[in-house]
Amino acid sequence: MPEPEAFSPLFDEFDAVTPAEWREHVKSDLGGTAPEAFLEWSSVEGVSRPAYLSPNALSDALHTAPEDAVPPLADGADTPANAWTVCQPVRHPNPEVASEHARAAAEGGADALEIGLPLPRSDAFGTALRSENDLAQILDGIDPTSTSLHLGGGSAAPALYALLREHLAGVSLDAETIEGAVFYDPVAALASGTAPLDSPFVLADDLVADAAEMPRFRTVTVDSSVYHNAGASAVQELACALGALAERLARSTARGLSLPTLLDALQVRVPVSTSYFVEMAKLRALRLLVPQVIGAFACEADGSLDVGPADVFVHATTSRRTETIYDPHVNMLRATTEAMSAVLGGCDALTVRPFDDALRPPDAFGLRIARNAQLLLRHEAHFDQVADPAAGSYYIETLTDQLARRAWAQFQNREAEGGIVESLRNGHLHTQISETRDKRRRALDERDQVLVGTTHYPALDERRRDTLESPEALSSNETPSPTLNAPSTDALRTALRNGHSPQDVASALQSEPSGIAPLPQVRLADGVETIRLRTEEYAESRDGPPRFLLAPIGPPAVRSARATFCRNFLGVAGFAIDTRLKFESVDAVAETAVAQDADAVVLCGADDDYAALAPALAAALSDHGHEALLGIAGAPDDTDVGDAADFFLHQGRPLTQTLTALQNDLGIPTEEAP
Repeated sequence: MPEPEAFSPLFDEFDAVTPAEWREHVKSDLGGTAPEAFLEWSSVEGVSRPAYLSPNALSDALHTAPEDAVPPLADGADTPANAWTVCQPVRHPNPEVASEHARAAAEGGADALEIGLPLPRSDAFGTALRSENDLAQILDGIDPTSTSLHLGGGSAAPALYALLREHLAGVSLDAETIEGAVFYDPVAALASGTAPLDSPFVLADDLVADAAEMPRFRTVTVDSSVYHNAGASAVQELACALGALAERLARSTARGLSLPTLLDALQVRVPVSTSYFVEMAKLRALRLLVPQVIGAFACEADGSLDVGPADVFVHATTSRRTETIYDPHVNMLRATTEAMSAVLGGCDALTVRPFDDALRPPDAFGLRIARNAQLLLRHEAHFDQVADPAAGSYYIETLTDQLARRAWAQFQNREAEGGIVESLRNGHLHTQISETRDKRRRALDERDQVLVGTTHYPALDERRRDTLESPEALSSNETPSPTLNAPSTDALRTALRNGHSPQDVASALQSEPSGIAPLPQVRLADGVETIRLRTEEYAESRDGPPRFLLAPIGPPAVRSARATFCRNFLGVAGFAIDTRLKFESVDAVAETAVAQDADAVVLCGADDDYAALAPALAAALSDHGHEALLGIAGAPDDTDVGDAADFFLHQGRPLTQTLTALQNDLGIPTEEAP
C-alpha cells in the first residue's frame, strides 16, 4: 500500500500578519471605528477580552507552557485523556419511584448516583427515606463498587452517610471498594444559616475519620453552590471556594488531621452557568488556584506535597440559577451548553440537572434527557478523547489567567480581613454578592440578557400554576427531630437505630441557627415568573387573563416590528394578546376592541403618525363606550400625543417595573400596589 502523500504546513504559504496590521484591517472593515467598540465585552465577572488575539497574548498567562508536550492543566498519564464520571441525581420523593430511577440510570450509562433528601428551606427535591430499608430498595440491583454513590447536600449529606454506613453494616461488601462522596461543606452550612458556628467543622472532621476504611469515598468537600445560587460572579465563586478550603484546612489540621489525609479525600463541587467561555475558564482557574492554597499549608507543616492542577478533583453540576419554570424545555439547551463548558473545562465528575427540576420532582423522561446529554458529549462528540482541550486557545487561556488573578486577589483581601467565616458573620460577603446579583437582574430587566421563553419569546398559552410543585411543601416533617448534643457519625447512626428517619436527623443538624444571615438561593427568572404567576392567579378568578389588542397601523415595516416587540414584551406577563396583520383606521381598531372586550389597546405604528392616531383612537373608544388602557409602541420623547396615552412600550423601559405597573392599572394585586 503506497504511503500517503505528505503536505507541507498550509500556513507557510501565507505571510505573517502583525497584531497591529490585523487591528488596522478590522478597523477599516468597521468604517474607521475602533475594534474595541464592537468586538470587546465586559461581564459581571469584571473581565474583558477582545474577540481576536495573537500568540503574544499568552506571554502574560503564567500557567501556559507552549513548549511542553503535556497540556498545562492535564495529567500526561491520563487514559482516556478526559474521562469524567456521569452522575445522575436520584431525588424523587417516593422511594419506590426513586429506586426505578436509580436502576434506569445505572443501566442507561450513568457511572454514579447522587441521592438527596427533602429538607426544610431547601431549593431541591429529595427522596423521603424513612429507614435503611428505603435506601436498600434504592440500591437494589446497584453495585456500589462500580456505580459511585454521592450523598448530599447540606445537612442531608451527613444523615445519608450515616444511613449508608448502617446499610453497609448489614451487607457483605468490602468498604475499601465503595466509591463515592459526601457533599458536606461546613462553610457552606454556615453560609446557609442552618448550623451553629463550630459544630459543622467538628462533624466534617468526624466524617473524615469515620470513612478512613473507605479510601475511595471522598469526605472533604468545598461546595461553591451556595455562593453561585446567591448570584455570585465567577471570580467571587472562585474566591469563596478558596476561602472555604483555607478555612477547612486550617481548622482540620489544628484538630490533628493530617494534610495528606484531607487532600486524599478532597473534592470541589462547582455549578456551571451559561456564560460558555467564562465557565470553562472558571474550572481551569480553579485547578490553578487550589494547589496554591494547599502549598501554603504544606509550607506551614514543613512538608512537601506535590499537588498539581490535574490532582484537584472537580465535581461540576449544571446551574439551578439559570433554570426557568416557563418554557422549561429550553432548560435542556442551557444544561447542554453548561455541560459542554464543564467537560471542556476539565471536570472529573458531572451532574446534569433535569430540565424540569425547578417545576416538579424529576421524572424518567427528564432524567433520561439529562443523562443522555453527557453520553452524547462522550460517545458522539468524543469530548473524552482530548486532555485539556482548551489548552492553547488564546481566548480561553487569557480568560483563565484573568479569572485566576482576580479571584486570588479577592481571596487574599478576604483572608487579610479575617477569612470567609468572618466575612459571612459581618455581612461583607452578602453585600458583595448582592451587588452582583442586582447587576444580573438589571441585565434581565433592561433586556441586555435574555432568558428565552421567559423574558423574551414567551409561549403565550403556557400555564404553570397547576403543575408547579415546591420542594418546601414536599419536605414537611411532623415527627420530632432527635437531640444531637455533640453531632458525630456515631450520634447520627444511634438516632437512626432509635427509629428516627434520615430526614429527622438532617433536620436536627439544622435546629440551631448559626447567627449568620443565610445567603439567598435565587433563580434569575424568579422576578419575572412571579409577575406571570400573578396573572395566572388573577385569570383563575375571571374569564381569563387581561386582553391586549395590538393595533398595527401605518407603514408595514415599522408596524410589524413594533407589534412583534409588544407581543414579546407583554407576553412575558402572561397577558392574552390579539395581534392582527394591520388595521386601516382607528375606527376599525375601536370596533375590534369592543368585540374582543380588550382591556388595553396598543398602537403600533410610526412615531410621526402618533400625534394624530392616539387622540383619534381615544375618541373612537370613548364613542363606542369602551374603557381600555391606551398604549403606544414607542418612546414618549419621540412622540407628541398629549395625555391620550396611558403607557408606552419601548426598548428602554425596564421589564419588571413596566409589567408590574400594568398589572396595578388592570386591577391585579401586586406587592407594589399603591
